[in-house]
Amino acid sequence: MIRYLIKNNFKLMARNWVNMFMLVLCPLLVSAVLISAFSSLLATYEKTDSFMAGYSIEEGSAWAKAEETMIAAGSEAGINLIRFSGGDPETNIRESDLGGFVAISDSGYKIYRTEDQKAQGMTLEYFFTVFFDQAAAAASGVNISTDAISLSVEHPEFVKAVDSCDYYGIAYPIYFSWCGIICAYALLSGEKKYGIGKRFVVSNLTDTQITLSKFIPSSVFVFLGIAIACVLSAFLFGVHWGNVFLIGSILAVMIPAAIALGLAFYSISDNIIITIISLFGLVWTMGFFGGTFETYMFSSHPKILKLLSPIYHCNRAIIEISSSGKSDYYLSALLYCGAIVIVCLFVSIMAGKIRRRGRA
Repeated sequence: MIRYLIKNNFKLMARNWVNMFMLVLCPLLVSAVLISAFSSLLATYEKTDSFMAGYSIEEGSAWAKAEETMIAAGSEAGINLIRFSGGDPETNIRESDLGGFVAISDSGYKIYRTEDQKAQGMTLEYFFTVFFDQAAAAASGVNISTDAISLSVEHPEFVKAVDSCDYYGIAYPIYFSWCGIICAYALLSGEKKYGIGKRFVVSNLTDTQITLSKFIPSSVFVFLGIAIACVLSAFLFGVHWGNVFLIGSILAVMIPAAIALGLAFYSISDNIIITIISLFGLVWTMGFFGGTFETYMFSSHPKILKLLSPIYHCNRAIIEISSSGKSDYYLSALLYCGAIVIVCLFVSIMAGKIRRRGRA
């Protein structure tokens, strides 16, 4: 019986051309507009060549013990560090044509940079952030051992270039995936209109089977539509999707999470219009903090707000996999979306049980 429902529900969604428009054409159209509008936004996101930077260390500072290690690590990172014993940092940058300047003291460090050397200044800031964080962790304070630091300090690989084509060509299929419940509009509204839910009350189907009869075809249909959009984006815009297996596994968990979330909203409200409005509001908020509209590389939102958004985890994981072949957010994206599937399906099933008892 449940297989019959799954097959019929899938056919019902496939008959509606609006569904295919939303899943395939909408992501492509929005991506095309943003790729064109922001083609120069990420053009400078690339590794800088070797450059000189100045630094000064406060007299008597314990950080002086790590000076040799700092210079060696900087050289490996393409930063030639030159010590200055005095003078104004901004004057030193101008007169010596430096990419930036770092003033180091026991209380911390301050980085000076100019607008015309912005990329070099950002590289310098990133390097010293990593260096001092790892140096402090290795030395457990400012009582620094050069040997201890040399064993633990590594300069991370610079993030590979990501242009607007790859970024927005990936971010918007992900974003529209989270709105996938709208593809089940005809299915859910039809059940309400023709009183099919009341017929389920007297059937032998359990609430779990009823929920799965909507969840499974909706997830498969949305996955196929988004997969088509991804393939077309590669041909039309040249989007690099990277490791197909890793990205496919994220989509295979993320899309069911989106459908389960929509079904949970519907099971609580029992109204498809309220469901769509509420879900779209939540998805917009998750996209706002998750890097859909403003790239997560340049976003100034607090980190905690980004991490609360499943879209952020999925965006970072897929975009980094496409550019670097791996991502630290791959596992978190899978676990986060997997948790959403379990929790939301449980909510849907329990809401169905409560509603069935009310009708019995």
